[in-house]
Order: sequence, then structure tokens, then C-alpha cells
Amino acid sequence: MTRLAIWSRDLMLVLVLGVTSAPGVAAAQAQGTAAQVERGKAVYKEQNCATCHAIGGVGNKRSPLDGVGTKLNEDTIRKWIVSPRDINPTVRKKGFSSLSKADLDALVAYLRTLRSPAGR
Repeated sequence: MTRLAIWSRDLMLVLVLGVTSAPGVAAAQAQGTAAQVERGKAVYKEQNCATCHAIGGVGNKRSPLDGVGTKLNEDTIRKWIVSPRDINPTVRKKGFSSLSKADLDALVAYLRTLRSPAGR
């Protein structure tokens, strides 16, 4: 294999897999994500989301969020939070458009971690 072919292959791996050679970058990104998810849990609690929703059986069991991270993509979760009537005009849920961008991003990050329904 020529040097150009090897270089091209390695470049494609970096682009496709997001591989980085900078030490500590992946760890810092993962830690930032973990902090964002923790903030999202706090936003969920601060906004009293459990009044209408349940996670792991805690909260209003009529609208469980278990598995929402598997069922919906990031954009759809965001839309359900900010403007639910744009998705379903008959829904009674109010939109939370007053959340800051940081809090909304954190809440979405947290909900994306809810990958499997409770009890499975």
C-alpha cells in the first residue's frame, strides 16, 4: 500500500469515526457530556417534570419517559419540550420555550440517556 493510500485511509477513519490523536480530548468531551446530563436531571426536577411524566416508575405513570432516548431523536425531543402542539395539536402539554439554551440542551441530553423502557 502506498503512503498516499495509507494516509487517505487514516484520514477517512478520522473523519468517519471521529478519532482524535490529541490526548485527553475524548475524556474531556465525555466528562462535559456527563456534566450536561447531570444538569439535565436537575432541570427535570426544577421544572417539576415528574408532575406529568415518570422515569423509572417515579412520577406520573400516565406519561412515562422511559425509553424516549431510543424512540425519539434529539430534534424531536427538543420539539416536544419547546412546542409540543407543533407535533400533536391535541396535546395538553404546555411548551417550555422559556428554558435557556443551556438548560434545554442539558434536558435533551438527559432524556437521550433514557434508552430502554423501565423493567427491561
